[in-house]
Amino acid sequence: MKKVIISAVISILTVCGVYAQDVKFGFRGGLNLPNIMAGNNDTPISKGYVSRMATGAGIFTELQLNQTISLRLGVEYSEMGGKKDGMQAMPTKRLITEMGNSIGTGITNQQLAVLESLTTNMPQYYYANINNTVKFDYIIIPLMVQFGKNIGQSPWRVYINTGPFVSFFLSGKQLTKGTSKLYSDVSGTTTLWDNMSADIKDFVKTEFPDIEQKLGNPVPFGTTNVTDELKSTNFGITGNLGIRYQYRRNYFFIEAGGNYGLVTVQNDSTNGSNRIGAASIMAGYAFSLF
Repeated sequence: MKKVIISAVISILTVCGVYAQDVKFGFRGGLNLPNIMAGNNDTPISKGYVSRMATGAGIFTELQLNQTISLRLGVEYSEMGGKKDGMQAMPTKRLITEMGNSIGTGITNQQLAVLESLTTNMPQYYYANINNTVKFDYIIIPLMVQFGKNIGQSPWRVYINTGPFVSFFLSGKQLTKGTSKLYSDVSGTTTLWDNMSADIKDFVKTEFPDIEQKLGNPVPFGTTNVTDELKSTNFGITGNLGIRYQYRRNYFFIEAGGNYGLVTVQNDSTNGSNRIGAASIMAGYAFSLF
């Protein structure tokens, strides 16, 4: 897939370079306001995110085809994600994995049987009162058609651009802050420990006191690596509205726009089917190569 995209980009640049009146190289950077958007039928895990503040930066080549139209091809690093605070759902599957890792190896068949019974009786999601920020890192390659018009005889020019992009996922982290009990429902009245039967509680108290602590008492939250839970590529649409100031053959610019991914980001649909996007405010500089 990556080889096909690179070959297509090279072909576009080769063809356009022959007909272009001017070729410029530029860089831009600024503020991203990304968010994680859930569908109508998504899970409690995937709903409720709002935008967070992040950054983005990249380089681009602009090929001026005529007085009005140009093509812009870029390569950008973009921080994506979102945040939500307060009582919220978390995946029990991840909690079970963490408990298994804390126990280690060498447990007996009886211990294993009780643990399997314990996890079977847990709800699919548990709830905690925490602050949660999700950070995704992407490399984005946009290809846009740009339409521009000079403002009279002045050095100012307004423009709009739009087009598709492909993005490659680098890493993902879930940064959770706070200390909370682990509740079995959003009301926060019953903990996971309260839901356990008496015989399982007695066994866990004796054999796995760490699990009793985790399921019945307030526990601190930290950073979780979620890279393996997300798809490696995405594609979507992007665009900007901008104004630039021409200085000889170079120009400064500021633009506002955004992007929206058309592919859901999770590998496992039980965690939801979110799409991601971002609004942005960017400034930059471009100069002629020839």
